[in-house]
Formats: sequence, structure tokens, C-alpha cells
Amino acid sequence: MPTIHPDQQPAPRHDLSDAVTVFVTTVGAPTFERCLRHLREQDCTFRLEIIDYVAPMNVAFQRMLDGCRTRYYVQVDEDMILHPHAVRTLYETIEAAGPGVALFVGELYDVHLQRCIHGVKIFRHELVRGHPLAACRAFELEQIAHLERAGHQIVMTVCGPRPVQGRTLGLHGTQWTPRSVYERYGTLERSRRARPSRPQWFAEYGAEFLRRFSEDPSEQNFYAIMGVIAGVIASRNGEAGAKDYRKYDLLPGFDALQQFLEEVRTGAAQRPRERSSAARPKARAGRRKNVQR
Repeated sequence: MPTIHPDQQPAPRHDLSDAVTVFVTTVGAPTFERCLRHLREQDCTFRLEIIDYVAPMNVAFQRMLDGCRTRYYVQVDEDMILHPHAVRTLYETIEAAGPGVALFVGELYDVHLQRCIHGVKIFRHELVRGHPLAACRAFELEQIAHLERAGHQIVMTVCGPRPVQGRTLGLHGTQWTPRSVYERYGTLERSRRARPSRPQWFAEYGAEFLRRFSEDPSEQNFYAIMGVIAGVIASRNGEAGAKDYRKYDLLPGFDALQQFLEEVRTGAAQRPRERSSAARPKARAGRRKNVQR
């Protein structure tokens, strides 16, 4: 076994277990185990709690606020794959920002959108615990508005199209199912249209997803553009309530799209056989003519 020189010893992990609790919400997404693995690889220690199969989403997030016993807590969704420095960076940033900062929002690089987005968050529990989460789709924005009216500060990174080393804290959107990609982009489009005052960065993605599908008509690209279209239609009814995984099986239009794709696949599989059988009699007739000559 090779000898490790003292200068090569791994740096000790920062012990934040008395200061930070990391809460992970899960409803069984395929990225959950990978998410946990990357949390175990952080360069600091902390308390870890799993909130599994709690819905709607505002109720799951309220569990964090009610159950936190440390000065700070970090909200991690199961589709977030954090870099090893992420939790420590969140803690150091909100500590340095001062006691009036209630929330710091870090950025993640979304692999499917191919841009950075606001994602992982750290809360100063002392300030946010008096501001519960409302039962509405935009419950996080409502809480932020309440915090700001109370005189507390919110700090967010300025997201750009490319990740920035040290500042970008991980990845998002690394793995999708047809249902999840359809739900996500339907939700984003519906929310964007329901709140015109919000940043409109997602507005360009209808055209972008259509371009991707025209170049690569994959199942994922199909459900992405169909999700945007579903969001346009649903926006006529205003903004939806808080996300609820128990209703994912009832996504409007999704079952019809699945049936449409299956019919397209079935028809495409049958057409070559039909063309082949239609060509055979002509070929036989041609051979008979040759024999008669």
C-alpha cells in the first residue's frame, strides 16, 4: 500500500452539523439515489433529513420550516446533483451576507435547458419560521414577498447561460421520464403566462424545443414541446395550485399523447409490410412476361 505524505492528506471536512440541516424532498424520481450520493460527497458535514412522499409541495416545504433545529436549512430537490462545495458555499455566503438576509438562492446548471437557473436555497431559520407557506402554485414567491415586506433581504445569484466555476453549485435536469418532462415544461409555461411580471427567460424555449424536435424527433423532445403547448392551453385557467405528485397521473393531455405516439409507431411498423406485399404481384407478373418472351 503506498505511503501518503502528510502534505497529501485529504483536508478535514468542515463540521457544520450544529449549523446546517439539509432537507431532501423525494417522490421517487430516478435521480434520488444519485442526489444522496453527491450529498455524501460534500466537503462538509451537516444534518440530513429526507421528506418522502409528502404532498402538495407547499406542505413538504413547510415540514422543513417546522422541523429545522439548526440556524440554517438547505432545500434540496431530488433532481439536484450538487458539487462537493455546494453546501459549504451556501453556508459561507449567507453567513457573510449579514443577519438581515433570510434567504440565499444559488444557481445550478440545467443540462436540458442548457443554461443556469436559480435552484438550491439556504434559509436563515430564525427569520423565515414566522412566514409559513401558502397553498398556491407560487408559494415560494409569496413567502419571499412576505419576507421582504417584513424588512428581510433576499440574495440571489445572477444566472447566465454558462456555469461559473465555484459559483455554480451543481446540475439539474439530468434525467427525465416522458411524464416528468411534460409536467415540468407545462408548469413553467403556465406559470410564466400567469405572472407576466416575472422574468420571462423561459419564453424562448417554445421555439427552441420545436427546433430540437425538428432536428431530432426523439420522445424526450416530443414531450418537451408538447408540455409547452399544454402550458399555453392551461394558462387560460390562470395559475394552478401547488405541485402535487399524486396528480401526475392526471396530467391533462398526457394519456392522449401517449396513445397518439403508439398509433404512429404501429402505423410506421405496418407500412413497410404493406408496401412489400403490394409489390410482390407486380414482380411475379413481370417474371411471367419474361418467360413468355
